[in-house]
Amino acid sequence: MARRLGTNITEISRPVGCSRYAVVSIHAKWINDGDTSSRRQGVVRLRVIKEKGRRRLSRLVKQNRRQTVAQLTAQYNAGLGASVSEHTVQRILLVDMGLCSRRPTCVPLLAKRHRQLRLQWALEHRDWTMDEWKRVAWSDESLFLIHHVDSDVKVSRLPGEQLLPSCTAGHTQAGGGGIMLWGTFSWAALCSVVVVEQTLKAANYLNIIGIRCTFTWRLSSQLEMESSSRTTPHITRL
Repeated sequence: MARRLGTNITEISRPVGCSRYAVVSIHAKWINDGDTSSRRQGVVRLRVIKEKGRRRLSRLVKQNRRQTVAQLTAQYNAGLGASVSEHTVQRILLVDMGLCSRRPTCVPLLAKRHRQLRLQWALEHRDWTMDEWKRVAWSDESLFLIHHVDSDVKVSRLPGEQLLPSCTAGHTQAGGGGIMLWGTFSWAALCSVVVVEQTLKAANYLNIIGIRCTFTWRLSSQLEMESSSRTTPHITRL
């Protein structure tokens, strides 16, 4: 219509946000064919990896979440005799399946027995009342390292899978030298941070509580100290 009214190509292209070439091409198509529709409309892109292949790819990821895209692609192609590219596998993992490459979640390096003891302790105390928890002081020590060794290992996981055993990496509190600090708090009081200059064994632990923190806990006569850093939950009655 604009061309019929004598409007030039440049004036038409500016308001519609198209190039002059696009306006000329569409106008010529309308003159010759009587419409401006694209022949490519309705064309559906065929999936290189279909649903069955996606399920197999998902199983391969969960078997070893530390595999790279190149390793996954090679393993997938070897099993089916296919020739899928790494780009296709990465696109399906990220866009279609929602699997992102993330660093493993660091968790305490606990043995199976330690995990069972922690679960048992949690089940035994799950019905405690607020008044009972108010009589508990929570303590922990942390070693602050001078040198921290980082890792470039990544895992493929879905949202909410960060604590699965296959998505975590164990670590120990050692290496590089550092300083250990100990602290504790309860509902009613807060103890000052203590620098631990020796190995925190039972005798040193009781010495810190008895000498450094006794004055703080006089607000509560029936306080129980809960050390959350032990592999086995430990309770000291004061």
